[in-house]
Amino acid sequence: MNVRNNILPLQVRDRMQDQWLQIRLATILPAIMVKHQMDMWVIIGREYQEDPIMETLFPAAIDSSRRLTIIVFALNEDQTVDCLVIHTNPDFEPFYRPVWEPAKEDQWGCLARIISENKPKYIGVNVSDHYSFCDGLTHSYFTKLLEVLEASQAPAVMSAERVALDWLQLRTDEELIAYPAIAAITRNLAQEALSNQVIHPGITRTTDVVRWIRQRVNDLGIRTSFYPTVDVIRKGCGKLEDVVIVPGDVIHLDFGIHYLGLATDTQQLAYVLKMNELDAPIGLQNAMQTANRLEDIMCENFQEGQTGNEIFTACIKQAEAEGIKAMIYSHPIGTHCHAAGPLIGLYDKQEAIPVKGELTIQNNTCYAMEFNIRQYIPEWDEEIPIYLEESIAFVDGKVYFLAKRQTDFYLIR
Repeated sequence: MNVRNNILPLQVRDRMQDQWLQIRLATILPAIMVKHQMDMWVIIGREYQEDPIMETLFPAAIDSSRRLTIIVFALNEDQTVDCLVIHTNPDFEPFYRPVWEPAKEDQWGCLARIISENKPKYIGVNVSDHYSFCDGLTHSYFTKLLEVLEASQAPAVMSAERVALDWLQLRTDEELIAYPAIAAITRNLAQEALSNQVIHPGITRTTDVVRWIRQRVNDLGIRTSFYPTVDVIRKGCGKLEDVVIVPGDVIHLDFGIHYLGLATDTQQLAYVLKMNELDAPIGLQNAMQTANRLEDIMCENFQEGQTGNEIFTACIKQAEAEGIKAMIYSHPIGTHCHAAGPLIGLYDKQEAIPVKGELTIQNNTCYAMEFNIRQYIPEWDEEIPIYLEESIAFVDGKVYFLAKRQTDFYLIR
């Protein structure tokens, strides 16, 4: 499959993302402001020190706050939202209505006027003790905002973290329709990397594969969602990094892309055949089946309204009951790779996670189903880990794999 044929021209990408932004502002934004009873949300961005939320609000023609940008969302009595921008850049239209009159006021004076005109009960701003996505308001601008509010006798501010979390994690129908294609591009690139097109046993190092992936993604005009890693699991040696790949190795790739404003995150496995082999050893194939069974267990336990901690506990208990040695450390994906939403375990904390694990699963959200199982391999006479990660969506109370999940090792000769 030619991956390049599936990458849209930049002009088409921009048009799609602008359409999605308009839909999100018209549908998701009013719903979450009503849900969390926030009648005004103020986002303040400064050039080269962008608020993570601000970046999700820019139309394609805008790539920074250009000195200072203030966006104000004001909830109306009819539960619609006025999307206002305090800036002079015409590219903010028609997404936002410009309200700044530079001849009469500075931007902070305009904000004071907008607050006075709307008379909000609460003003939400992006400050948070727990979530980096929701803590983008700089100290200096927070101080300036408090001065503006005090001078205009406006109501006190509150953290907008609940609104911000929902803004980041909830996906529209249009985004959910497009996400599988993004996951498929990721999968095809991973499969290409874990093939004889890239890997020549006895010659290619794991770091060579990493460099190939990064160059390939860059050449396609997209970017990785994090720095990819490639390592091998070798009989009698455990997990090895920066080594020459040889027959008998299990190759483990951790990789994702960022495309159309959405991130993927996947882990895939290949096996390097020995001269007399036509397939991976039966023990490895059985371990892959066990890993797939753990995926089934996780799908069965995903429920709307359950916390990440509740799902983690239920999955671990069921895995133990079925004799599966499992570690689960799944996370949301979306605008970011390690995105906003509930954590389901952590790699270094196989237990309930305070705060972030207490968030609940919502419909129209996406996750990286990330885990490993350990299983004894008779042919190797040892227990080894099998690492997998699949991008999934949770829609209408059901888990969907965004790309065809891996059920067999990719084979390299």
